[in-house]
Amino acid sequence: MRKKTKYLAAAAALCLAACFFWWAFAAPAGTMLVLYDRGRDQVVLSVPVKAGDKLSLEIEHSFEHIPWYEYYTITEDFQFNLDAIAVAGYGAGIPAEMDVPTRIEDGLVWMEEINSVFPKFSWITSDKYMKVFTLNEEEIFDFRSLPDASKIRGEIIKKRGYLSRVG
Repeated sequence: MRKKTKYLAAAAALCLAACFFWWAFAAPAGTMLVLYDRGRDQVVLSVPVKAGDKLSLEIEHSFEHIPWYEYYTITEDFQFNLDAIAVAGYGAGIPAEMDVPTRIEDGLVWMEEINSVFPKFSWITSDKYMKVFTLNEEEIFDFRSLPDASKIRGEIIKKRGYLSRVG
């Protein structure tokens, strides 16, 4: 009888260990928006996201230093859908020929219903002109905190395991 109890205890301990390792390193643990600095080989931002979340990027564009805003929605397959751009005028580099609804409001030209999907972002940042990144209207990152000309990749990663690291 003691031998049977010993084997049952060992089997239960093995089962518990297997469950723990699955939870810690293999269980689906959600999705993360990750900004990765390719030059310094490090993650500079990692935040949980879900489909339908709203992102926005604020930059200063061109020699005239005009404000430029980009608005994205995270898609069901965890990509970035460019919904709209708002910019203070037309000029070099500004997509004036897009066949999308356009309006002027508060000094900004709004181009909406763009629906252009990006699987990831790749930026070379500016410590002066690339400003903030927001998630659901809350600032999550200030690009001016990075060294000038940082090579940043932004992507959504499906995290596995609650104790695993992202990056």
